[in-house]
Amino acid sequence: MFTKKTVFVVGAGGSFEVGLPVGSTLKTRIAEKLDVRASGSFEGNPAIVRAVASAAKETSSFGGAVNRLVGAAQAIRGAMPLAISIDNYLNTHSHDSDVVMMGKFGITACILDAEANSTLREYDAAYNMDFANIPDSWHNTFCKMLTENVRLGDLETVFENVAIITFNYDRCIEHYLLTWLIKYMRIPYGEAAEICKRLPIFHPYGQVGLLPWQTTSGSGVRFGEPPTEYNIRQISSQIRTFTERVDDDDMLSAMRDYLSEAERVIFLGFSFGKMNMDLMRTGRDGPRKDVLGTVLQMSNPNKAEADHRIRTTLTGADSGWLVTGMELSSVAANELLNNYWYRLSD
Repeated sequence: MFTKKTVFVVGAGGSFEVGLPVGSTLKTRIAEKLDVRASGSFEGNPAIVRAVASAAKETSSFGGAVNRLVGAAQAIRGAMPLAISIDNYLNTHSHDSDVVMMGKFGITACILDAEANSTLREYDAAYNMDFANIPDSWHNTFCKMLTENVRLGDLETVFENVAIITFNYDRCIEHYLLTWLIKYMRIPYGEAAEICKRLPIFHPYGQVGLLPWQTTSGSGVRFGEPPTEYNIRQISSQIRTFTERVDDDDMLSAMRDYLSEAERVIFLGFSFGKMNMDLMRTGRDGPRKDVLGTVLQMSNPNKAEADHRIRTTLTGADSGWLVTGMELSSVAANELLNNYWYRLSD
């Protein structure tokens, strides 16, 4: 159990451990999904084609709208090899509603497919996963640390000192937590769901829909649900570009409050991109902070810059004086948590 106020910041490398794509692979898959054409016949990924047709029907000119959206899809396809990430590309072209819509369609279809093909996929409708055949990941280590020395009757308190900021669109963290608690703690779905709802978790760029247990009606989007015309259109409206998410003042304020008040911040599979670091910048002081992070395959000059960006983000001043301990390790997320288990559970 975590005794100090701890915030986990999770990037694509965190989901990579359970089989989801990192940014470079995601760009390629989005380009493949957006291979739609309107010359002679309207062809391409069936779900995206139907989503485009549905969106076009709501305009004054169906044919003109289809041509614009197909053109936007082709523009994204051509630019993906040049882009830092799909997020950066959509931020650059945030003025073009057609590009933004098609980018979100591509993201939605790719992430739902990636969830369905991940190691966390369910094998039945009762939220059962084959844990014995899931390669160990930081999700499992996190749950073990979270519940160390915790009796079943005290389970409702496990998230009291923890918050998570994830820059991923997937719901791997939420899905894993729920199924882990059901299996290990031997509690029913409803009880596990109520406990999971206590965890503050922020998706600055949105997510591919709320899971059923996260909604009051239970009509959310299941983990790895097949992309359809309906859910692509519905879910894509919940994806946010950098500009759109900056406008969500309530979410950003709450997220920054947790970071400001944290005594420990842990970066897992995160790239420390300037756009994302700026988004988290607290602009105010708080308690002194102990920082851990993964910098797998990162060059020494980039590690040094990551160190500087962390201190600036968490302190509200370039001096970074509030960061009293900083250890950036060239390991994957799960190895980092295992290496520092004693320190984190102190």
